[in-house]
Amino acid sequence: MYIATYIIGSFYIVRSLFRFSEHITDYIFSKNILNLPISKHEKLNESIYSSLHGILVSIMASCSIKNSFLTYHKVEEKDNIMQYLTASVCMSYFIIDLFKCLYHKKYLFIIHHMASIYLLLTTYYSFYLKENKGFYAMYLIFLLESNTLLLNVGFLLKELKFHYSITCSVWIIHLLFFFLFRIITIPKIIITYYLYEEITILSLLQLPAFVLILSGSVYWSYRQAIGIKKYLKENCVI
Repeated sequence: MYIATYIIGSFYIVRSLFRFSEHITDYIFSKNILNLPISKHEKLNESIYSSLHGILVSIMASCSIKNSFLTYHKVEEKDNIMQYLTASVCMSYFIIDLFKCLYHKKYLFIIHHMASIYLLLTTYYSFYLKENKGFYAMYLIFLLESNTLLLNVGFLLKELKFHYSITCSVWIIHLLFFFLFRIITIPKIIITYYLYEEITILSLLQLPAFVLILSGSVYWSYRQAIGIKKYLKENCVI
């Protein structure tokens, strides 16, 4: 396995994704297609590239595994090329977006990205050792990225002044999936990982990053619930 090949290739893929998003955003604003203020330029750009990334890696993660995401036992599945590429695409995305977060001073995202990068680095090391633990990484990538699109659709609906009931419906659906995937399912996967795989120094060093991501998920789910309640209070006419 030539890790460098996957990393270089994935950087090209992700950089192309970012450039495509920038071109689409610039075109939308130059033609005033969505009638958004210029202050929303970066937010729209972020929504486009994060949605594209979420869709791409969710599909790749799903295609990279044979076992069901609902398994409750030790997984006997060998690492494969699609898992190498999926991890590399995620790594490239988080590194590039980390610099954007630093520039825009999005500190919570910086912490999340650093934890994700660290876990992906340990995944690379696991690939190198041929430990066949890639299933867990793919599972987590799917759970963390698959519902990004719904969040961004909710943002667009709000900015385009759709009826509050439609916007809130999308946000509520997103929150339900967010809670199901991140608050319920991810802890199950982490417990399965430590229950059935050999406990090593490396796996113990991964634990703080897992806790950090889970803590962030709990905080974001709370913020989303508060935001939905506030938006309903401000717009509901009943």
